[in-house]
Amino acid sequence: MPPANLTESDIRDWCIAYLKKTVDNPSIAIGPDASFAELGLDSATSVYFTVELEEWLGTELRPELVFEYPTISALAHFIADGQDGVADATGG
Repeated sequence: MPPANLTESDIRDWCIAYLKKTVDNPSIAIGPDASFAELGLDSATSVYFTVELEEWLGTELRPELVFEYPTISALAHFIADGQDGVADATGG
């Protein structure tokens, strides 16, 4: 379980590392400004990604967040900027 006060950089780095392991297309550059759509995340794969991220963060997230915050940087910013907002993102 990660520390309670994660930085945007921590979250972004975790997302990049995770996606580098799971995206099955070596021609795609995986960086902070890559969109989840460009990386090939559809509704099913976004759920897997979100579940792994939830486990790492220790909180629940809505799978739709990858569509509402369509880049690694945007999602990391959302999570880090309002860790109170993460609870809001779960409906709780």
